[in-house]
Amino acid sequence: MLTFKLYGLGKITTEEYNASYFNFLLRAPFVVGAENPLEDWLPNKNWGLVMKLTELENFENFATNMEKDAPARFKEWFNELCPEDVKLPLDWKRLDNLPFQKLLVLRCLRPDRMCGALAEWIRNTLPNGRDYMDCDGSSSFRQILQNSFEDSTSTTPIFFILSVKEVESMGKALVGLQYGVNYWNVAMGQGQDVIAMAKLDIGHREGHWVMLQNIHLMPKWCVELEKKLDVFAVENSHPNFRVFLSADPNNGIPIGILERSIKLTNEPPQGLLANMRRSFALFSKEDFEDRDAKVKAILFALCHFHSLMLERKKFGPMGYNMKYPFSAGDLRDSAQVLYNYLEGSTSVKIPWDDLRYIFGEIMYGGHIVDDWDRRMCEKYLLYFMRDELLDEIEMVPPYADNKLSWISPQPGPHEKYVEHIDQMPAESPLFFGMHPNAEINFRTVQCDKTFDILNTLTGGSVAGGSEDEVAMSPMAIAEITCVEILEEVQEKKFATDDVSRAMSDEDKPYQFVFLQECEYMNGLVYEMVRGLQELQLGFKGELTMSEVMEDLAHSLFTEKLPMWWVKLGFASTRPLKSWRLNLQDRCVQLEDWINDPLNVPKVVDISKLFNPQSYLTAIKQICCQNQGLELDKLQVFTDVTKKEAKQVDTESKEGAFVTGMFLEGARWESASNSLEDSRPKEMFVAMPVILCKAGMAAEKQDKNTYICPTYCVPTRRPYFVFSAQLRTKAPPDKWVLAGVAMILDIGGVDRRCGWASPPRRELSHRQAGLVHSSAPPPQKKLGPFWTLFIKHLAR
Repeated sequence: MLTFKLYGLGKITTEEYNASYFNFLLRAPFVVGAENPLEDWLPNKNWGLVMKLTELENFENFATNMEKDAPARFKEWFNELCPEDVKLPLDWKRLDNLPFQKLLVLRCLRPDRMCGALAEWIRNTLPNGRDYMDCDGSSSFRQILQNSFEDSTSTTPIFFILSVKEVESMGKALVGLQYGVNYWNVAMGQGQDVIAMAKLDIGHREGHWVMLQNIHLMPKWCVELEKKLDVFAVENSHPNFRVFLSADPNNGIPIGILERSIKLTNEPPQGLLANMRRSFALFSKEDFEDRDAKVKAILFALCHFHSLMLERKKFGPMGYNMKYPFSAGDLRDSAQVLYNYLEGSTSVKIPWDDLRYIFGEIMYGGHIVDDWDRRMCEKYLLYFMRDELLDEIEMVPPYADNKLSWISPQPGPHEKYVEHIDQMPAESPLFFGMHPNAEINFRTVQCDKTFDILNTLTGGSVAGGSEDEVAMSPMAIAEITCVEILEEVQEKKFATDDVSRAMSDEDKPYQFVFLQECEYMNGLVYEMVRGLQELQLGFKGELTMSEVMEDLAHSLFTEKLPMWWVKLGFASTRPLKSWRLNLQDRCVQLEDWINDPLNVPKVVDISKLFNPQSYLTAIKQICCQNQGLELDKLQVFTDVTKKEAKQVDTESKEGAFVTGMFLEGARWESASNSLEDSRPKEMFVAMPVILCKAGMAAEKQDKNTYICPTYCVPTRRPYFVFSAQLRTKAPPDKWVLAGVAMILDIGGVDRRCGWASPPRRELSHRQAGLVHSSAPPPQKKLGPFWTLFIKHLAR
């Protein structure tokens, strides 16, 4: 924002400021419904952005050049890993000398690269921009704290957000600090305000250091603290007097305290390079130089492993199934274990197994709950912690196909390692063993959040929706949606009682699975009809709107699933409109079965089941019946066929054919019948029909088989279904690090690029005109829905 302000004021002379360019960059408007001639490789939304870009000066021919003059060259640029560093085709290569205008092209075609390109633009545009952006990147928190202490005075507190470590140790080194003599530490809480004030008075007079922890717990007292600090400033405190404050982020802390304080936090920096710098800075130069050569090599690899573990979370579910609180303490403790094992040891052989176990199962593994995340951590350590590390080792996992390389440095002085870290290549998912596609989604979300904040700061707003939709009130839209959904579901009723009476105990478990699915659907539909009919009465004024009814109406307007539909329904990440279509598809599969309940479909779409695990359990139950085996000793094995669902003519005699699975993080090559790397921008790949059969669990895993976790939705945990076996020519470890999994319902995500923008409401035929609601004024305290409605009327 600072750079934008200076740019708008003409203080930065690299490019002439253009208000229309700036507004386009912030708002990213796009043409809705424009025909996309490049839809085989370019998403429709991006083409809409390009069409809007052509309305700007100097960009009139951009769409024509893309479509007719050099579509292949633009496609090649679009598929680059770092397109911001590559010249554009044709005459547009001149934008390398006009970096702000090149940002506009990136905003249209590759929004996932915008944040990195914007940061580089700031580095190159601001005077000393690189120092401004990377100011503390290579400093430890101790160094940052010492620098802040030099800037502080007796009237300038140091305010810590969350972290309060290092203060006492720094004080001992600088001023001979001693607790109870010239240092006081008060943890705030009930009754501690009097003690805190007394310690502040002593420190003010005699030049002591006073630490007040968790002041957010006493927001009213913070006002008194502010007044006390004002008095100290007037009375001229002892020059050695220092106040240290700590708190969680909280609105109750007076702005006056924040304004006068130096504010510090110790959160991990963003980016692999910044994390690597911070991790290595945790060890002082003197301490590092005293270490053995093999300890230096392992410590460097440990810092890299720590950085990977911290940064991997940005990839979302592909990175981790859960969020883990890894911290600098894990790295520090691991290093201490390393010193204890190797320092003074006469053994030539390094106990790699012991180190891997301590690092992977205790230090870092102590945080990890999910077994699949633990497996990933184990594979990293298996690669880094080995004898080759003592010489030279490729720090990029060996599955990048030579697309990226960063060799570990030979043991040497501290400066050599710092220089080597600064020479790290540009960050890429390949560092993590992941496909470049993995960063598309999180970087696009990051871009959207960044520009949402910038729009808020500049007072801008992004228009959305059509004119008809804006003309309609929220209640009118909710009322029409209510009618539409009722028409879709109120006739849905599965006669489970009749089918249950007609079935015998000898029927296959498959029939009982489908019977259970019909009962689940009946329960969901009943609740939907009951709630929507009640809401209709509320719209007509025949019932007073309750809080539950308001919440339902608000959900219908905002295209979100109501709470009870989520509880009684199936796992899904879809918005309401897409969820309704998916509900209809599920009903069709159940109707096909209930019309002929003694037979099961030749191919079952398990992505359309409430409980897909039950169908897989039925496969194991039949195996038990036929072969006399114990159920708890069986597992499901998968065999990927080369057929689509319509090509299957007969039932399987060994198990059951299933479909409805999508592969994320890789693709399935039918010709070789094995896993292969994803194609550029291809996030999900539909799997062919899979034969699932039961058998005894194998004692030894096939080295050409990847055990692939399968989940219901892209968010993965806690919706785990089963482990599939997929053939692979590459080592299975490659797919473990890549976060490869199968997903049953990918929802509204674009399979080609994975860019999941917030859904735009499409008006139905009922919503095309103005609708007048007959609902009376509310008879109770206004809830969020009615508040939104009245605000609309006020406009």
